[in-house]
Amino acid sequence: MGVKKGYVFLIIIAAILWSLDGLLRRSLYLIPPITVVFLEHIFRLLILLPFARRFLPEYKKLTRRDWLIIIAIGVVSGAIATTMYTAALAQVNNISYSVVALLQQTQPVFVVLLAFFLLKEKITPRYLAFAVIALISAYFLTFPQYKPTFVHGSGELIAAILAVGAAFSWGAGTVLSKLILAKISYVALVIVRFAVVIPVTLIMMLFSGQTYPFFAITSTQWFNLLIIAFFSGSVGFVIYYKGLQHTEAKVATFAEFAWPLSAALIGYFFLHEHLSLVQILAGAILLLDILTLSLTAKEQ
Repeated sequence: MGVKKGYVFLIIIAAILWSLDGLLRRSLYLIPPITVVFLEHIFRLLILLPFARRFLPEYKKLTRRDWLIIIAIGVVSGAIATTMYTAALAQVNNISYSVVALLQQTQPVFVVLLAFFLLKEKITPRYLAFAVIALISAYFLTFPQYKPTFVHGSGELIAAILAVGAAFSWGAGTVLSKLILAKISYVALVIVRFAVVIPVTLIMMLFSGQTYPFFAITSTQWFNLLIIAFFSGSVGFVIYYKGLQHTEAKVATFAEFAWPLSAALIGYFFLHEHLSLVQILAGAILLLDILTLSLTAKEQ
């Protein structure tokens, strides 16, 4: 598969938008995570719905297997992953924003394995070297004291498990999306993905009892939901799928390491989570690794 280098940077831009998303999402910790995901996807769909009609011919060509894959993407990557990530960020008193954002970036481990088995993407020694460097850098960016700090508190452990669970689910979504992007355009996939998440999260809300009175949501919270839906939701996913359409899954997932790097900077400037020398060095190495991997994507 040919890889067009410029499209990798679309994935990097989307990853940065998602890191900004986390900052706003963290402020919604009083609202049940599944309710947040339900409402933001309603906004996302409403934003893109005016464009849906032009993609009807593409939807009509999809097979039953294609629709099952799309539903799986919506359930696993849309509903479950976003809910777990939101729930992890809601642990504001137990774990820092940077750690949550960084832990869920373990998804390359899952993406590479799933892409190898499902997409038959090759794993070369050079690619593995870049992968190891990225994972080690992400680890030290997360744990500057060289060992996990969440093992001493249940709140941190729960948040960490949720973040890694989101990583696995998003990783699975990346691989499944590659299968469908060979059949329909990226915007068409974004729209139908959002549409699937809404009924799924509604059912999850009702069965889990995590309903929340909409009148109790403040104007500031509604505004944050709208910003999340527009920038990291609609805009973020459209440019992400555009980039993914021309990028191998194993390359795309490491381009997404721009997310933890951006998250660390947000944690420092907005949440006063100071970076140590180890984190700064790890972040610099990680950024260099991402850029090198992106610029030499075709060689991997």
